[in-house]
Amino acid sequence: MAWTDSHVFREWPLQTMQVSGTGYTGLDSDTVKVALFDNTVTPDRDAAVANAGYNSGTWTLAREVSGGANWPAGGLPLTGKTFTSPAPGTAMFDAADLPASGTLTLTNAYGCLVYDHSITGGTVADQGVAFLYFGGAQSVTAGNFSIIFSSNGIVRFAA
Repeated sequence: MAWTDSHVFREWPLQTMQVSGTGYTGLDSDTVKVALFDNTVTPDRDAAVANAGYNSGTWTLAREVSGGANWPAGGLPLTGKTFTSPAPGTAMFDAADLPASGTLTLTNAYGCLVYDHSITGGTVADQGVAFLYFGGAQSVTAGNFSIIFSSNGIVRFAA
């Protein structure tokens, strides 16, 4: 089964709550990247932590879509990361929209993996935070490509 929706990995909040031994320090201080993927991935929000990181499980390099130096393999880092409480009982992680650093050519990017690139130890390197489905194939030829994040944030929790 291929892309159908967007989700937070179930293991990500579990790992963040168990900071000791996971390599996790926090999205606010870590480098968080966004890598693009084709339609051969099978996103699974319930994947074991060992299968929810960049270049592990379904998120292997063979399935990644890149656009040369302007959207390289491994993705681009998020900027303007924020944590807010937009409503009572709600917490949100967001960042600035993510444009490629110049014109590029991409074919069949169906979605992206948001992952914590600063995690190098613990249970998995490059821990997946969430995956976001673009609603279908997105392609560009010698043009601009940007990811515009929802006004509801990249990750949103209600207590």
